[in-house]
Amino acid sequence: MIIDVNACLGHYPFRQLRHNTAPAMLALMDHNSIDRAVVSSLHALFYRDVHRGNEELFEATKAHGARFVTVATINPRYAGWERDLAEAVGPWGMKAVALAPEHHGYRLSDATGRAALTRIAELGVPVALMQRYEDRRQRHEWDRAEDLTLASLLEAARAHPQLKFLLLNWIALDGPKMVDAGLKGRCLIDFARLQVVYRKDLPKLIETLGVEAFAFGSHMPFDYVGPSLVKLANVGQFHPAQLEAIAWRNAAAFLRLN
Repeated sequence: MIIDVNACLGHYPFRQLRHNTAPAMLALMDHNSIDRAVVSSLHALFYRDVHRGNEELFEATKAHGARFVTVATINPRYAGWERDLAEAVGPWGMKAVALAPEHHGYRLSDATGRAALTRIAELGVPVALMQRYEDRRQRHEWDRAEDLTLASLLEAARAHPQLKFLLLNWIALDGPKMVDAGLKGRCLIDFARLQVVYRKDLPKLIETLGVEAFAFGSHMPFDYVGPSLVKLANVGQFHPAQLEAIAWRNAAAFLRLN
């Protein structure tokens, strides 16, 4: 079994994407033997009222609950965000909440960001933080969102010790600093951008954070799924006994999936 924790549905304003609808992504998943995908809405990222994107995501995936695990996106600068958050996590059963401070104009450490992180922690679900959606070297000139930084993550982790973090599309992570910030045991990191063989980013981070902190992720439909499948195959060279944990068990436990 494979659970892909890093996937999105919807259109991206600056680039054409394929396999970005629920039926098309299901076909892509079947082709690559991926059993479930953790998905957020790209429309929610860019809509003025982000919750309409959550609504679309719920409608598009509710007939495929065995295959899709949904993530809500919240903009805490928008009126009514707490009501939207309650609906997404409550009746709609979304398993995590994505924040995009660089897109929505706040910081995790300012009053807006702190309020959102506090409320997410109270609801008992993880916050999902995507370090970047697109490589800055190929972005449209109107796409001005900066990458999230390790410093901002560590500050948020220290300020919200009860909160769990789903970290998507990250690189340049520092295991000892993350342990010092209290992230060991309360974060799940996908390996979509981490090196498994060349720089051995993943094996090195496993030494400090433990194998339970890592999960399969492909960043589809932005990226091809194949490279992540190759990484998963190579994980077995370093930690064969934990291959199943990274493939799906860690994600299932972290997100409390049936």
